[in-house]
Amino acid sequence: MEPLRQLAKDKLSGKKVYAVMSAKGGVGKSVISSLLALTMGRTTLIDLDIHTMAISKLFGLEGMLNEVTKNGIEPFEVKAVKIVSLSGIVKDNYVLLPGGNQSSIMESLVAYSHIDTQTVIFDLPPGLGDEILVLERISNFTPIVVTTPSKVSKKVVDYLIRYLRERGKEPKVLVNLAYIDCGGKVVKPFGEYDGFGLPIDPSIEDYIGRIQDYEGIVKEKLKEFILSL
Repeated sequence: MEPLRQLAKDKLSGKKVYAVMSAKGGVGKSVISSLLALTMGRTTLIDLDIHTMAISKLFGLEGMLNEVTKNGIEPFEVKAVKIVSLSGIVKDNYVLLPGGNQSSIMESLVAYSHIDTQTVIFDLPPGLGDEILVLERISNFTPIVVTTPSKVSKKVVDYLIRYLRERGKEPKVLVNLAYIDCGGKVVKPFGEYDGFGLPIDPSIEDYIGRIQDYEGIVKEKLKEFILSL
């Protein structure tokens, strides 16, 4: 095994690793990753979306650089969550990488980071790409697949679910924007769904850049979901 890959694998050895993913963009996956990490408590949240780096934007960490010590890249720490993102290395610069370099960058991000929590959550970009293959090589992860109840989202996400099952992994399915609670009456504006449903909370938009301050209904429902992991 390549030394870099082995180092990344060693960093995750013996830890509980969750991968939040979706084959469809725009389903709220990074928000859910962030709230899961905040709800679980002492976790390391690793942003594997090396192009747009949404996690740093959600936590208000844009423009900040990681400190580097003898232990490696020191994650940002917000409440009990330690955050690893390429943005802590490149600041606000965008990143364009040819396909062959993407896997190496992802493995390096894990290999050179200081990971000292027992729980690690990966936030993956949408689609079926290098990120899943990298995780398969360096960890035994539990997949959390995010969708919305829309027909197109469910059809696209079904490709990812089928792939994971063929690889021997049974994903936990989170359905974002699943329903509205109208005074005790549940309304499902986008139709029925299979999976654990999360409510619509328009106020969550007010917490972009300070997601760590959100304590609304979506976070409360995620506490129930975590019990099933």
